[in-house]
Amino acid sequence: MNNLVLNGGGYRGLEFHMQDALKEKGLDPKGATWIPPVAIFAKQYCDTIDTLDHTKKHDFCFIGSISTCHHERAWVIDFAKQYFTSNSVFINTDNDPEWKLLGEFDLSHKSLGYCPKNQGNNQSRSVQYRVIEENRFYFETMCQSHFCLCPAGDAPWSFRFYETLMCKSVPLVKTWHHTYRTKQEATFPYKYVLADKIGDFIGKPCEDMAEENTKLFREKHLL
Repeated sequence: MNNLVLNGGGYRGLEFHMQDALKEKGLDPKGATWIPPVAIFAKQYCDTIDTLDHTKKHDFCFIGSISTCHHERAWVIDFAKQYFTSNSVFINTDNDPEWKLLGEFDLSHKSLGYCPKNQGNNQSRSVQYRVIEENRFYFETMCQSHFCLCPAGDAPWSFRFYETLMCKSVPLVKTWHHTYRTKQEATFPYKYVLADKIGDFIGKPCEDMAEENTKLFREKHLL
């Protein structure tokens, strides 16, 4: 096992983003890998997210699959039931007709999100790489949220953690171990909130935390 990689650090989407970053710098995209020591993104991708509406309208949001490693994501349901409000957004993207809505904040039956696991060839670029304009609701909702839930999935880390940083929202996780993918990334001092400590942050400004994270993200994850 590569001693630079922890937490099941490979993910095909990382390779596609790295390809774009290398092309952007006039470098050979064949140098991209799906297990980079540090995730690399194109500046243009981050800049496009910056153009979205960042007006904070939501306290919490979660848009993702629940069935993906349900044992790792069950806490999201309990958290939503306890803390989500009419200003929150929750979407279970499994498209499960048997899903029982958790409250007025649960928009799961409105087909506003998608689950890559439910698509053919789910390791392809068309599935693993989220085009911003094609997923505007997804990205803009995160941009407009104070906190985004980032549960672990197939591995004990979440690609959503990177997206949350780019969207200038604060990641909310169950444990510190869900905030990094590799030994290198574990040294990056990102600001995050543990789910069981949320009571210390509700109603308090968090924009400085988000801005600090985005600045650090651009320093560490762009070429």
